[in-house]
Amino acid sequence: QKFLPKVVKGKSGAEWHATLKEHLEETIDALKANEDETKLTNNAISDLKTFVNELNVRGELFWHQWAKISKIKVGAKSRGDVEQLVEFAKSHEQCIDFQDDIKSFIDNLFDLTIAGIEEYQRYKQQRGLIDYTDMEALVKNLLNNEQVSQVLSEELDLLMVDEFQDTSPMQLEIFLKLSKLANQSVWVGDPKQSIYGFRGAEPKLMEAIITACGGVKPENIQEFSWRSRQDVVHATNAIFVKAFKELDPKQVRLIPKRETNLEPKEMQRSFALRHWHFKKSPELKRMPGKPWFENCLAKTLADELAAGIPIVPKGETEIRMARPGDVAILCRSNAACQDVAECLHRAGLKAAISRAALMQTAEVKLILACLKFILNKRDTLSLAEVLKLKVNWEIEKIIEHRLDHLEAVEEKPNLKGKWAEDEPIIQQLTRLRRQTIELSSSEILNLLLDELDLRRTIVQWGNADQRLSNVAQMSKFALQYEDACNRLHTAASLGGFLLWLNDLEGRDLDQQGSGEGPNAVNVLTYHKSKGLEYPVTIVHSLEGVLRDSLWGIEIKSETEEVDLDNILENRWLRYWINPYGDQSRNTLLAERLSDSEEQKQKTKQSIQEEARLMYVGITRARDYLVFPTREGKPTKWLNRVWNGIDDQPTLDPTQEESQWEWENEFLPIVNKMEYFEAIFPESEIPQTKVEYVKEPTGHEFHPLQNITLSQEKIEVAPKLTFAKKYQFAPPLEIDLEANRSTVLKAVTALLAADNEAYTLEVRRSMAEGLLDRFELDEYLSTDKVLRHSTGFSDFLKKEFPNTKMYRQYPFQTTFENRQFETIIDCLFVSDSTLTVIQDSSYA
Repeated sequence: QKFLPKVVKGKSGAEWHATLKEHLEETIDALKANEDETKLTNNAISDLKTFVNELNVRGELFWHQWAKISKIKVGAKSRGDVEQLVEFAKSHEQCIDFQDDIKSFIDNLFDLTIAGIEEYQRYKQQRGLIDYTDMEALVKNLLNNEQVSQVLSEELDLLMVDEFQDTSPMQLEIFLKLSKLANQSVWVGDPKQSIYGFRGAEPKLMEAIITACGGVKPENIQEFSWRSRQDVVHATNAIFVKAFKELDPKQVRLIPKRETNLEPKEMQRSFALRHWHFKKSPELKRMPGKPWFENCLAKTLADELAAGIPIVPKGETEIRMARPGDVAILCRSNAACQDVAECLHRAGLKAAISRAALMQTAEVKLILACLKFILNKRDTLSLAEVLKLKVNWEIEKIIEHRLDHLEAVEEKPNLKGKWAEDEPIIQQLTRLRRQTIELSSSEILNLLLDELDLRRTIVQWGNADQRLSNVAQMSKFALQYEDACNRLHTAASLGGFLLWLNDLEGRDLDQQGSGEGPNAVNVLTYHKSKGLEYPVTIVHSLEGVLRDSLWGIEIKSETEEVDLDNILENRWLRYWINPYGDQSRNTLLAERLSDSEEQKQKTKQSIQEEARLMYVGITRARDYLVFPTREGKPTKWLNRVWNGIDDQPTLDPTQEESQWEWENEFLPIVNKMEYFEAIFPESEIPQTKVEYVKEPTGHEFHPLQNITLSQEKIEVAPKLTFAKKYQFAPPLEIDLEANRSTVLKAVTALLAADNEAYTLEVRRSMAEGLLDRFELDEYLSTDKVLRHSTGFSDFLKKEFPNTKMYRQYPFQTTFENRQFETIIDCLFVSDSTLTVIQDSSYA
């Protein structure tokens, strides 16, 4: 009875969870430890049932304990004592509370999701926003509008759909509606590469379209592979003609354009298929744990690159040795990518990989410290970070310097001056603050990077490619923040940008730059590798188990056949929750599900999905395809794709030929068997030589490119003097009310345009028009200005006989690396003389 406490009213659900867990575990331990003494009577069992029913605990912890009891194993002597308890535990699935818990959880989840979606829709509508799903839904609705359909049917000639295998049901409905409006449509896709089921893509939809169109025509099948070497293509054919049994072999196999006998001799001697098999050192008693396999892979890759791997880069004909950037390691998960990247670094190889924690890198901490100090000059913590990272002060020096300043302020409260204001970097930041008042966050960031020459400081810390990639990522984030503010019609500010970055960091979205380059091995997931290609491709994660769990969300269709006229109908979401928390196996529910029709369908679907994913990975290889394996661990994923059985090996490190047969020949494969210890020495990553630009000289005065004589004085220009004064006509009598400057503009315009060859009627019309436009017709007569122009013309003929005259002649020249441009009013050219006449506004 001591294991059956009475129900205590008023306890919280969490307390009941803990209480129940404690007493159930005590009960189980007592049964195991006291087989002879402990006798749990029928009354005790009844009391336990009563306790459970009255407790009415909600949560997976409670049902997890019942799952454990239902599988309990005790000695033969105690079996009779616990039989009723075990039988009762086995029947807990029929318990109303158990079923209500699951139903309540699923109902709450859907209710919360619906409420969240409705709130999200309200948020968007209030701000006039749409997202990508809205775009698709709105376009789909628009296509139901007769007027829109009519216009499109008149204007739409050709519809082209690429990557059709990744189409979601919503997109497919749009494409089908558009295809009925277009004169022609072309759909391009590869069902073998449909790997985005988690995004809503369904291979079944592509199959339905193909069937509706009468099947795939031979002339529409991609026949050749232009990317990969012959043995890589043949291995792909051998593996996947077998794996994709539902497809016609003609839709799977490819003919390689890169035939072996046409390759350079060095490539002919270097086999395309490679198998790296890792074994523990004979001195080790058992296999080392994680990440031993990844360390073996990194060390072997480093050795192979050092020895030389001949490749033919894309678009080239000459052979060169592979660099780290020519290699890609493909993994099933981001976590596996992180493990591989860390081991590559340990082996002395850089890894190009996207990972979080950008804000924790030293280079970004320096940038953030500068930004924060620009925002708030009293931010002494940021000032200290600037001194540490930019000026390279030791922590001890910073603390002592700060304490000395505080002591001085305490002794002299009226002491002027801020802490460390004598430091040049702080003075420079203080000056820059004045320039940033009206700048955006991205402009401030660029200003700091350039003015403080932060990139030069950052690359001196080593790992220059990755650090500069992180700096570029910060610039990218600044632009993304401003774009987000524009979309939301809110003001962008430096403070807002810093808060936005803080939010990214809190959600682990502060992705670092990938650091791609010729000296960094590419580490990425199979999904992210789609559409890319690499000279050396290493397919990691071959040991992966089949991911065919029924728990979670599933899109279900009520009909087997796809209705192309109504794709989105008869589809619903199913969500199954595992009531036992992390224990997904070895429960009575899991055993029954394993034999269910749903599980069979899910397993079949998962096997097809992972076969397509492996197809994408293997076809990334251009020159070499590497399969890494280890002792004692079957390549379950590869085995399932090749022969459908987890533990039947596909690769044998002792055989010179693979199991893959194509065109009646087994394909050769190079086996490399290596023995490794449990501990790997750490190698230094070679530093990339950084090409520095000239150090900035600071602010300098640079004259404008164009010389403007009205705004500056040219010291070396010749000083002109009047040699002789000419009077070509009587002075104009100007009314005192007339604007003298306007009069002179009108007169000089007439002198430039008038010509004695014109008729008097034309000349008079020209003069009248000028006076009218300058509003001088009340102050000057047409006859007076014409006499003035005639006098000037007579003067020119007299002074410059037999010379060629140009009016309004454009002139430019270079003077001390600057440009001077002007218009010469009159230019006279003789055999020996150039004469320039400029009309002066002050004449």
